[in-house]
Amino acid sequence: MRDLLTGYDVNAPTWFYLSSLLIVAVFFRFGRIWSLRNIDVVLLLSLAPGLLMVEPERLDIRVDEQAERFHLLRAWGTTWLFAGAGLVLVRLLCDPLFKRRPLIEPNLAAQGLVFLAISAFAFLMSKVVVDPPSSAARSAVTRGEGVLRRQDVSEPAAGAASTAAGAAATAVVEAVAPPRGSWRNRRRIRELAAKIIPVVAHLAVVVGLYMVGLLHFSDRRQGVAMATLYLLMPCTSYDVGEVDHVLPAAFCILAFLAVRRPLLAGALMGGACGSLVLLPVFLSLVPLWFAYYERRRGVLFVVSLVAVGGALQVGVVALTSPDLSEFSVRLQESVQAVFKEFMGETITDGGGVGVGFWNSNNLVYRIPVIVVFGVMLGVLTIWPRIKTLEHLISQTAAVVVATQFWYSHQGGVYVLWYLPLLLLVVFRPRLAAVHLSATEPGAGWYEPIGSHVPVGPGLGPGGTRLWH
Repeated sequence: MRDLLTGYDVNAPTWFYLSSLLIVAVFFRFGRIWSLRNIDVVLLLSLAPGLLMVEPERLDIRVDEQAERFHLLRAWGTTWLFAGAGLVLVRLLCDPLFKRRPLIEPNLAAQGLVFLAISAFAFLMSKVVVDPPSSAARSAVTRGEGVLRRQDVSEPAAGAASTAAGAAATAVVEAVAPPRGSWRNRRRIRELAAKIIPVVAHLAVVVGLYMVGLLHFSDRRQGVAMATLYLLMPCTSYDVGEVDHVLPAAFCILAFLAVRRPLLAGALMGGACGSLVLLPVFLSLVPLWFAYYERRRGVLFVVSLVAVGGALQVGVVALTSPDLSEFSVRLQESVQAVFKEFMGETITDGGGVGVGFWNSNNLVYRIPVIVVFGVMLGVLTIWPRIKTLEHLISQTAAVVVATQFWYSHQGGVYVLWYLPLLLLVVFRPRLAAVHLSATEPGAGWYEPIGSHVPVGPGLGPGGTRLWH
């Protein structure tokens, strides 16, 4: 096999062309060119060139060899990503206006979609296994080891969720590794644990997309289609090993899967908020989800989110601090990191200068962007007053996309944060209302929301498709 695959290599631009052709062949509606599905497919593929240009190394352009072209491509890439995110945001904000959601079957049988999804997942995960782990994954494992052994860790524990994932991955590797031989080498254990985290996170996204299609859309084929398109997207391949990109998305998708149970959904969203540096991003979703649940169920959601997110952060800091005074200092530093990130001070201090739209020269323009974001968040929270799952999906995706415009560190680069949510919007049908007023009989705070009403179109035995 090694001799058969000698010289085999698929670089980033080649994968963009190949995957784009495959996506068009499977998901493009050739019988109706001017359709919403075709616009969505083109919009999804238009994000990949920005990710290629924002990291010119993927195009084999080195800063020490072609410095001027390197920086020019980066500037084009960040601008491209901002423009693409703007088009995506407009599409999401206009989603409630599309009253008709016709059933659009992929151009491939269900069995073929499953085979394609499994093959794409195998290729992507082989890339994770073969390539060196990302710096974020290595840092998560290092902090995770400190949590397991309650050792002092000099690295800042800002990414509490990724740290917990690093601790879990390290514990699993140590438990299954043979007692003797090279597997007991600490460097090898760390490397394997760092590769396990993105594999499990992508698997969670894929399973979450499929289960949302099965349980909420009542169509398992649409779930397979969403998972397949996620795996084929060039954006997924480019950042396949980046833990900070995929882990929050996995928590968000699982929260939608558990949307009927406010406590569980809040706990999963708390995992997405577990990193204090990401706190302003995903904490902005709290008003939206509270308005969806309303009253007691909304309180349950918020309490669960705060409890899980706070426990993650405080627990990681406590387990990696040698004494109480150091714990207090590090906790204050973690909180200060939130404000520094939000105010853009990490850019002026030299962090993230080379990547992302914002830099020390144009940082002042973030202020009106943040104001507009706040206004948009307020409007989406109060309108419509009674929200259904349709509103929650599109508005959550819109808020996550909108954070790309003011997030200072690598602003616009975190496409994987909203890519799975965008796929939910693209593939969702017309859903039955899952909103339950607190005054309705049988909708007690202890019951899972929507426990006695249909969530999807209701495709039972002998049923008919209610997509319209």
